[in-house]
Amino acid sequence: LAARALSLEHLLRAPQSGPAPHPAIICLHGRGSNEADLIGLAPYLDDRLLWISPRAPLDIMDGYEWYRMAGIGLPVQPTFEATQRTLDQFVAEAVAAYPVDPKRLYLMGFSQGSMMAYAFALGQPGRVAGVIAQSGYIPLTSGIAVDEPGLKGKPFIITHGLDDPLIPVQWGREARDWLARAGADVEYHDFPMGHSVSQESMAAVAQWMRRRLAESHGA
Repeated sequence: LAARALSLEHLLRAPQSGPAPHPAIICLHGRGSNEADLIGLAPYLDDRLLWISPRAPLDIMDGYEWYRMAGIGLPVQPTFEATQRTLDQFVAEAVAAYPVDPKRLYLMGFSQGSMMAYAFALGQPGRVAGVIAQSGYIPLTSGIAVDEPGLKGKPFIITHGLDDPLIPVQWGREARDWLARAGADVEYHDFPMGHSVSQESMAAVAQWMRRRLAESHGA
């Protein structure tokens, strides 16, 4: 399985088992990182997953970002709107280019990548089977579209550090509460860590993913 030329540079990790089309995870890295980051978490999760890890489109010092920021929790609106269109196009391209089961397509985000995952899934919940949001928040003040009927029963798992110095744990809890009010199937965990992932947080995500795949067609 070789990477094709799509609208975003990206890395692939082929499934270690299971027939095509595969359950797949598109992982969206945080600000200042790159496409090699979250794909490194693949050994923690189910080996049937096809991993697709795009690089955010905007350069910053020593890395990339999905959109410009005026401050923590303050996306620069034109860049945020533009990157939503970019991600929309990339997801469509990836599903067409690779042996992805579109009914078992998950988004995993960390930090700024979580905001991207939230914005995509809230606006187009029918295009994802679930969302893994790590150390993020829902950017509702950025005017994202929300398909609330489509969120009913949609699986989300949120992990957050109790000691996160960048995105307060309260923002993660507010995301949990908002999703619960919208009728999503939301699972929430916070852990004694900072702005990061840990073995414990990944164990929770792995359990969640096993349940999702067990419930899905072809598990």
